[in-house]
Amino acid sequence: MGTVYLARDLRLDRAVALKVLPPEFASDASLRERFLRETRTSASFSHPNIVPVHAVEESDDLVAFAMGYVEGESLGQRVQRAGPLGVRELVRLLQDVGYALAYAHGRGVVHRDLKPENIMIERATGRALLMDFGIARTIDASPVAAAGLTRVGEVVGTPEFMSPEQASADVIDGRSDLYSLGLVAFFAATGRSAMRDTTAQRILVRQLTEAVPPLAGERPDLPKALIDAVDRCVRKDAAERFASAEALVEAIDQAQLAPPEIPLQIRGFVQEMSTLPLVLLFIGVVVWFIFRNAPEDIQLLDTLIPVIFLLGVALARILQVMSVARQLAVTGFPRADVMRGMRDVFDQQQGLRRDLQRDPEAQRRRRQSIRNALVQLACGILCMSIAYQLRVPNGMGGMQSPTAGVVLVTMGLLLIGVSVVLLARSPFRVPPGERVFRLLWLGPVGGAFVWLGSRRASPQRAPGSPAVGANRSTPHATVLPSQSTPPSSPAQNIPTVPTATSLESRVAALEAWRRDRS
Repeated sequence: MGTVYLARDLRLDRAVALKVLPPEFASDASLRERFLRETRTSASFSHPNIVPVHAVEESDDLVAFAMGYVEGESLGQRVQRAGPLGVRELVRLLQDVGYALAYAHGRGVVHRDLKPENIMIERATGRALLMDFGIARTIDASPVAAAGLTRVGEVVGTPEFMSPEQASADVIDGRSDLYSLGLVAFFAATGRSAMRDTTAQRILVRQLTEAVPPLAGERPDLPKALIDAVDRCVRKDAAERFASAEALVEAIDQAQLAPPEIPLQIRGFVQEMSTLPLVLLFIGVVVWFIFRNAPEDIQLLDTLIPVIFLLGVALARILQVMSVARQLAVTGFPRADVMRGMRDVFDQQQGLRRDLQRDPEAQRRRRQSIRNALVQLACGILCMSIAYQLRVPNGMGGMQSPTAGVVLVTMGLLLIGVSVVLLARSPFRVPPGERVFRLLWLGPVGGAFVWLGSRRASPQRAPGSPAVGANRSTPHATVLPSQSTPPSSPAQNIPTVPTATSLESRVAALEAWRRDRS
């Protein structure tokens, strides 16, 4: 349908993706109208997982529109470069595209050409964005309404990712896109299309007659709930699939396949807790060094002055971290949620390391880093050896190094230090600091520390509101204010209503309270 160029909007000084319909297509009235319809359809959308359209240009032999430029690559390019996606990336893909489809379907539009090349992965965030609504159709469009754009009985789309009802030119709805999304997820998880063949006709026949291979046979390492969600999307009977894209996303959320949402306050607390052992260790080493090297004739008070100062710094640092723990409790985070959030932070980091282990590009960079470190180590040792040979007697029974020797020693130490860090610190291994954190803070010591910091804190949240760190999939209860409400409150003398566990029971409780008031 067109060629896409990277361009710059001169008025707004921003990069855009410019999609241009070739002149031989622009002269065709039906193709030109289809192209403009894509522009109108995409321009009417405003969603973080759909590439936006900014402007359109039209002349006699040229039609083009400018859309948002996504700094990244298509899903097809991502799989070709780095191989199949990991669990976290696959779940993120299904969620992001599911949200985009739910938005489009809610406005009566079926994409009809969902495939890896039409899904962009933003490099900075990993967000998936859906694009190219060139053959989209409104769900309630009749063959007559679509005349001139898609003829009756005409099959439009990409055969490898086409639903059976679309392959048979039947009436379709949003569940057709879910079938395509299931095939896209199969491709992302395995690196190959589930419905491959030599010709488009043979692929269409397979789409109509053959079941998609179970994903468990290709990726047994994936969670069962994720496999079941993908397998349900690719059922031949549309009635057996998810009823909507929202239902797919909800199924993923309820199975807790997505990484937990960790509030920023807990991430900040983890950062504070991570630095505390380093500060205490540094102070401990300095105090030991002071006592170890204190002259015998110096007074004890003179020795204790710097020690007391450093102990004051350590105490202040501990109190600061405990203050952060208290603020978490005041904000409404229970101690169990804080400990779980701390554990989730490092579990997510471990998941990122597993994803890197499967990334060929990351493995290549690590091998190159190791080679560079070994070369630097050898050069450092060589510099130190040459500097040792350059030493000369100083006439007093000792040895001294010339300026060149001092320079070589400095270079050698720098090279050896850098090489040791490169060899010891691997993006694929758990760093020592994280191991210490897990042993120290994720056990009884951390629990006691959080308890000490928050034991006298009172949460500041409205009655009936859920805890800040609560799981979003858990239904929260609503409790009306009781008779303990201060006299100045307008809710005085309102009887306590039993805890409500569903929307219907909440409404019933409120209605009963209203009748009692009247």
